[in-house]
Amino acid sequence: MWVLSLIGLISLVLLYSLRCKDSKPIFGVYTVAGKWYYLKYAVFALIYYFRKYANKNSAAGTRGRAGQGVKAIADPASMDRAQCFSDHAKAFDAVFFISASRNEDDKGIYVISGCERRPMGMCNALFYIGLPGKGLLCSKRLPDTVLFGAQIGEFGAEGIKMTPVEPMTKWAVTYKGQMWLQNEPDKFVDVEFQGEWLATSKYFDYDCDLHPPAVIRSIAREKWSRAYFQGLKTAHQSHYEQFGVLKCQFKIDGEAFEYSLPSFRDHSFGVTRDWSLMHRYAFHHIFLQNGINISVGVICQPSTATTFEAGTIALPNGQVLPIKWVDLQLYQHGEGGSPPKDYAFRFQAGKQVYTVQVSVEYESVHYVSEEWEARMVERFCKYMVNDVPGRGVSEFHYRHKDGRPETYAKSDPEWYRKMCHKI
Repeated sequence: MWVLSLIGLISLVLLYSLRCKDSKPIFGVYTVAGKWYYLKYAVFALIYYFRKYANKNSAAGTRGRAGQGVKAIADPASMDRAQCFSDHAKAFDAVFFISASRNEDDKGIYVISGCERRPMGMCNALFYIGLPGKGLLCSKRLPDTVLFGAQIGEFGAEGIKMTPVEPMTKWAVTYKGQMWLQNEPDKFVDVEFQGEWLATSKYFDYDCDLHPPAVIRSIAREKWSRAYFQGLKTAHQSHYEQFGVLKCQFKIDGEAFEYSLPSFRDHSFGVTRDWSLMHRYAFHHIFLQNGINISVGVICQPSTATTFEAGTIALPNGQVLPIKWVDLQLYQHGEGGSPPKDYAFRFQAGKQVYTVQVSVEYESVHYVSEEWEARMVERFCKYMVNDVPGRGVSEFHYRHKDGRPETYAKSDPEWYRKMCHKI
């Protein structure tokens, strides 16, 4: 009897395999859950949870086995500092700071500082300040972010600098140099910025703290092959995030300013970061008036996952929760290269569903890597989340297939400025 049942089951599986066809990817990029989705979900769930809990009590993971529930580095002090580069030509180590006022003024206060360290003293670095009455100030070389002369073990170059002071607790953020005004592209101002970043939440590690079903369904949705899983291993990057407050004092052409701003920072590192593998992403960093801080986004990297929902929320009571799902569909939001400036989406964290309304105040474009493989649209935004106002930044990334324009010349700052978009 069992033999007949087994034959019947095999026949049904074969019939299902022959009759059911997988849907084509949306726009040829975004994969749709196929006929074996639920089976793959179950299989990968077993693998994911086994890895996660088998390594739960281990002293540390290893970078070769990190991700999918396993930490890359167990010691926070070893994690929260400049990392040694791998031997790969595209080795990297990157930090990013985003700060914004929570107020409802006509225009908000924004500060962004970032640096992606690369070998041979090169880095991709930027600095922005947004101020009422002045508009958006951009560091001198923007929209190009390629800077040289970075010292070994330091984040920054050419006046931009971010320095860890106390692991997972305190960083110094500084800038000294010229910036140009987006609403007056020919005008440069001298800026001296001193900032102290202090943590207000524990850090959130993407290697082990993401919502497991979000990770599992992103992998189950893709077509599996030996090459695919090798790509998962090769493209892995360690990434963690943390919320805090940026206490800053700065001068613009001698005029003094002083603010204490809610803030977000992240740190990413790995064997290699190849921007040509990334198709798109959209991230939102949100600081609400009720004290809630949010980092939420969707990533499309075809070699690993064409729809990957990720992020975290820090509540005023100290809880840090993973994002469970995000309903923002990338292919419906600026797939052609121009992201929307007034839109909404939803996500869930814990038992609460949040509705996010976005309205863009400033927008700027910059490019990453020597070949300009990545085009970043940086947007300085007003948010409304479940009827609670706030501010923050959204970043839309696009694969820049054209690369660096042939007309590019470092001696042409006017051309730099014309490359940036005005709102």
